[in-house]
Amino acid sequence: MKSVLRVNNVSKKEKDFQILNEVSFELGSGEIVGLIGPNGAGKTSIMKILVGLTRNYTGEVDLSGVRDIGCMIETPNFYPYNTGYQNLMYFAGLNGVGKKKVEELLELLGLMSAANKNVKTYSLGMRQRLGIAQALLKDPDVLVLDEPTNGLDPEGIYEVREYIRKIANEKNITVLISSHLLGELEKMCDRAIIIKKGEIIRFMEFHNDRKEKRIAYVIESLDAEAAQKILQENGYYVVSRNGQELRVSIGVNEKNDVVKLLISHNVVMTGLYEASETLEDTFLELMKD
Repeated sequence: MKSVLRVNNVSKKEKDFQILNEVSFELGSGEIVGLIGPNGAGKTSIMKILVGLTRNYTGEVDLSGVRDIGCMIETPNFYPYNTGYQNLMYFAGLNGVGKKKVEELLELLGLMSAANKNVKTYSLGMRQRLGIAQALLKDPDVLVLDEPTNGLDPEGIYEVREYIRKIANEKNITVLISSHLLGELEKMCDRAIIIKKGEIIRFMEFHNDRKEKRIAYVIESLDAEAAQKILQENGYYVVSRNGQELRVSIGVNEKNDVVKLLISHNVVMTGLYEASETLEDTFLELMKD
């Protein structure tokens, strides 16, 4: 996959507080990437740096592969007594874009039937979609969305998610999106960047092809501490240990190798089963101090 945007060792400090610390990642063409972390982790700071709203940082943001970048950082504001069409035409005029583009975006975001209604009558989900349409006016190849499903009901969340996927697929637009709704991000994104206290602590890939997945297995053993040490010494990633339970992330074909390894070291297993490791599970585990 072609890389369109690179962030290299970006740090940001205000007074004595380190907001970001040597953050590095790349975004590929047409992929949807979730940016995940608790409040104050630095998500919005990263997004503001990418779209040029913040300049006091160190490190490098390489936008040489980006023709234009669109964003929706805060909840979008519109003229409530103007129609959706009138609002978009106003912003289109500011961006040197014509009527044809406005109509195309209203169609793309499923707003054509509401185009001539005043924005004050729009649901929150419709306003969010209008905000995304506004961000797409200049035909960007990268779209940055900060909490686009914030405050939406389940129907609104679903519709925004589906339209974001449609944009990425049909327009080959790269999307960087933050959200607290981890289950929704898992359904929508190709991968996730997990950030804590201004540092990236994990990248997670989401694949439809099970062969490419790493699967979480729970190993139950009376000697879980010894099992953990043996697995780590042999290069396996141990996610967590809780009493007699050990959670390990392995490739789909590595289960038998793990069993043989532990048996060869006389570790007795009382249970072994696949765990459905979700993004939420991983996030909560990583957020523990």
